[in-house]
Amino acid sequence: MSTLKNAIHNLLGWDNPHTYNRVVNANSVLFSSFGKDITASDIVKTAIHRVCEEVSKCSIKSVTETHSPHRVTIANDDINKVFVGRVNNLCGLKDFLYKVAYITLVNRNCFIYWAYDEVPIEGTDKVRRVTRGFYPIEKATVKLYYADGEMRAELRGTSGGDIVLDLPYSDLIHIRLGYGANPYLGGDANGRGDWREMLKTLQTLNVIQESVPKSLEASLSLHGVLSLKTLAEADKRDINRAEFEKHLFNSELGIVATDYESTFTPINIATQDIPQTVLSYLRENLLSPFGVSVPIYLGKYTDDEFTAFYQTAVEPLLLSITEAMRITLFTPLQLAHGRTIKFYDKIVQSLSFARRQEIAKMTQEDALLSRSERRELLGYDPDDEPTRVSLNYIDTSIANQYQLSALSQGKKPTAPKPKQEDET
Repeated sequence: MSTLKNAIHNLLGWDNPHTYNRVVNANSVLFSSFGKDITASDIVKTAIHRVCEEVSKCSIKSVTETHSPHRVTIANDDINKVFVGRVNNLCGLKDFLYKVAYITLVNRNCFIYWAYDEVPIEGTDKVRRVTRGFYPIEKATVKLYYADGEMRAELRGTSGGDIVLDLPYSDLIHIRLGYGANPYLGGDANGRGDWREMLKTLQTLNVIQESVPKSLEASLSLHGVLSLKTLAEADKRDINRAEFEKHLFNSELGIVATDYESTFTPINIATQDIPQTVLSYLRENLLSPFGVSVPIYLGKYTDDEFTAFYQTAVEPLLLSITEAMRITLFTPLQLAHGRTIKFYDKIVQSLSFARRQEIAKMTQEDALLSRSERRELLGYDPDDEPTRVSLNYIDTSIANQYQLSALSQGKKPTAPKPKQEDET
């Protein structure tokens, strides 16, 4: 590579392309002082599940998006055929999106292998790529390196065995979360999630969870100290203790009577109550890195709380997934002609029924949603009835034609007469 390109790489913080040899574990084990990884915690596991589940509810489509006027057309291509069926040998679209979201959240990076066939284009010396499926890589080690000015990815087994696959980096779908500290990868400067603060919180919570049952067990097992007044022999003390326990366990009144001169000093060990504020603080510390609030974690949230969660945690991840797929699946020429990947979340289905009723009513007059779409929004099956709209509206594309027609007939152009409301 030229000296100028090397200088640019240095300015950008990139490694020397001739010596670059970065190894990325696609399923790295997270360091932890209380267990194997952070997902061993039920709180963390639930937080990740909340985000992944919402991502998996969406659908993604290969589309052509044009402007002036803005129009989105679903493409009739092999990519959409894969999306509507098996995305790979193991799963459909929902499981695929869940898996991709999970790997991305935990490792801050997710590599997806794009399986395709090269089919010759008749009459030319070119080929087109026909998609066969998409495979999230989790049981492999990915090494990024430069060769002849091209960045490539080398995939090996997790045990460091033979090379499984070597391909151009541009053919690998790479999703990065929190891209910034590392020039190539998402996450921290090492290209992974920085969970050190979270692990401290998990360790504190682990101590609390272990101390509470121990305190409770101690409070129920130790009642007091029995002091004998006489200097009896060892065997006599054993007899005294045995008889005391017999009286203690058989007493119905809670009063122990013995024939020996002794004193009993009760010991009260109260179980420790952990302040709710402390537990809430620890729990929020574990949830916040994933953009999950306590109401979302508990599954008891309002429309506004869900919208905040969606915009904070779900939408950015969906944008990262579709952006990574878009720039890999389409050539620069296709991108220039509007080819892209879009996600459709139908977020309103998660809103309250009252809010969905409002949306259905708002979109009725201008047919923004068809009758079937409005019925689906409210949870009803389509009834094959036509979509009816108000006559108070006119298509903007024929507004000028309508006015010119009226003027040519010597009429003053007016808006269509409002529809008479039914008094009943």
